[in-house]
Amino acid sequence: MVKLLTFDCHLKDYKLSYLLNKKLELEFVKMEDFRSSSFYFCRDDDRFNAYYLLGNRGQEAILLPDLKQTDFILLVAGPFKKIQKDRLLEKIKDIQHVLTAFEVRFETIKNFEQLLTDIEIHLMNILMEKKSKYSPSKK
Repeated sequence: MVKLLTFDCHLKDYKLSYLLNKKLELEFVKMEDFRSSSFYFCRDDDRFNAYYLLGNRGQEAILLPDLKQTDFILLVAGPFKKIQKDRLLEKIKDIQHVLTAFEVRFETIKNFEQLLTDIEIHLMNILMEKKSKYSPSKK
């Protein structure tokens, strides 16, 4: 199950990820940009959730044109209950520079399933590249 949360704020992506890490007690890590948009990833093994933080306004285009007024997108994948979502949204709204935060039903977004697939492939490629860079050479 995937939840799509969006929020507006005028902070730079690195500052927002820092504040989210503090407020949500997560550890977002900057990854290689996705379609010229900033991309951060965090896995919460205790709750079996993965978090994807993306800037909606890339250098070349808007990632989700259906949400062109939105600054950031937070995708939460895993067993994420309504009460967890509500708490998460409240904590995000509590960050001083966040103007608004809310859930969007992904059924209302065109090509959302394809976007999710592309994000997963992008992340797999990054992780595979890192693994091959740091794996010991065989003799």
